[in-house]
Amino acid sequence: MTYASYQSEDCMYNHRVFYCTDCNDCTLCQKCELCYECVDCVNSYNSDYCYHCKQVSDSLFCHFCIGCKYCFGCVGLRQAEYHIFNEKFSKDEYEKKVAELSKLPASEVYKMMWPLITSVPVVSLYGDNNEGCSGENIYNCKDSYWAFDSKGLRDCYYVYHCDDAKDLYDCSHLGWSEVCYEIMSGGNLMNCMFCYGCWYSNDLEYCDLVYNSHDCFLCVSLNHASYCILNKEYSEEEYKKKVVEIKASMKADGTWGQWYESGFPVEDTLGAQDDH
Repeated sequence: MTYASYQSEDCMYNHRVFYCTDCNDCTLCQKCELCYECVDCVNSYNSDYCYHCKQVSDSLFCHFCIGCKYCFGCVGLRQAEYHIFNEKFSKDEYEKKVAELSKLPASEVYKMMWPLITSVPVVSLYGDNNEGCSGENIYNCKDSYWAFDSKGLRDCYYVYHCDDAKDLYDCSHLGWSEVCYEIMSGGNLMNCMFCYGCWYSNDLEYCDLVYNSHDCFLCVSLNHASYCILNKEYSEEEYKKKVVEIKASMKADGTWGQWYESGFPVEDTLGAQDDH
């Protein structure tokens, strides 16, 4: 039950964890080990209920902390140890108090943390090693605008959950790709647009669940395919000619450049349920 993750081992119930080991119920974590209920943590070890922490170990309920160990309920600390709610304690005092606090429900701990959460200043943009970027929770990015929860981007615009990619526009949950537009969920793509769930392919347009393929148009559930339109294979010359004709027709009726409609009835979606 671990989704949209990469090279992680012995993990359960996670979403987008990368290079992690023995992590449970975590999301957006990278290079973490023995962590539980952590969000947006990097290079952290044996820590639980931490949020936006980096290089934190043996800590619980910490927010926006960097380089800390043996901390409980702390916010915004740097290179600290044996702190509880941002207050310094001796090793023995810390262990005794944490043993008592650990018996409390998480909701009670968060109530006790709330004065710190609302008063301690935090950075306006969470991330490192960025140049010419705007967004939130981005790392090692350059010249990327309105990027969120992403790493290793170059010249990308309006992206969410994208990693190690170049020249993306309006993409989400996409990694290791270049020159893509309007892609949702996929990886290792080149020069693709209006696709969902496609991997290891290039020159796809309006495709769904296509893998290891190239030059496909309006195709669904293909693998190792080429020069296909509506899942029918053509010669390279025929393919290019027909694609030009279909695009001209789509432009004429205003459907070219529009995302295709969902195959699920609107009344069955979460959005429809929220309306009630």
